[in-house]
Amino acid sequence: MPPDARLPRRDAAAIKAPRFPILPFDEWRISLARGSALSPGLLMPGESLVSILWKFACANALPGHALLHLISPEVDPHEGVAPVRDAVDLARLCRVLRLPSNVLSTSLPGAAPHDRYHGVFRYCRQCAAHGYHSVLFQREDENLCPAHQQSLQTRCPHCNGETPYIINASVIGAPFRCGWCHSHYSYGQLSLLSTTSAMRRQDRIAISRRLRLRTGNDVDAVHPARMEMSGGDTCAKSSR
Repeated sequence: MPPDARLPRRDAAAIKAPRFPILPFDEWRISLARGSALSPGLLMPGESLVSILWKFACANALPGHALLHLISPEVDPHEGVAPVRDAVDLARLCRVLRLPSNVLSTSLPGAAPHDRYHGVFRYCRQCAAHGYHSVLFQREDENLCPAHQQSLQTRCPHCNGETPYIINASVIGAPFRCGWCHSHYSYGQLSLLSTTSAMRRQDRIAISRRLRLRTGNDVDAVHPARMEMSGGDTCAKSSR
């Protein structure tokens, strides 16, 4: 017996065209809804762009390649781009993330010609456990976490690999995890269901003081939440 002999025969006349056309989905034409944003109040002082993108992608359920296309459409999402001042379009970044311009400017190393930063991802394990990575950690003249006084690490505690300090689809898709084995940098598995940091007040103060010392930024740039409450300048305002 043929394998399809038991299937009922369908009348060709009964088969009708669908009422609605089937449209192809073009993922590159994706646009964020008006509510797709990350409140500055959820960010820590001096949070790096990598850390901000991890939280933004999680809050809006965006895959890494889609988010990278939104912020740098000309970049291959698998190759990525270095999250430094001269490689990122700050105005476009501000429009996509809807964050104040000086908060995003602070998140990028390379503000001054003399600034030197590490090309591999550096982290504090305790900060990683709280869902935080500071732009300070990438500076060549910083070796300790100002909050926990721990030596900054570059190697994964599991595979001993080093992850380049870059934003691409793979890195964005592995928040606070090794780019090679995807093991967590922290002491335990980190949940990003909440983007609110669990850092203690004294830790935030220590980071803010160190950031002021290194960058000379004002208080609003160091404390993103104050920018939101005071209606601080955005990219749109700064471009006027």
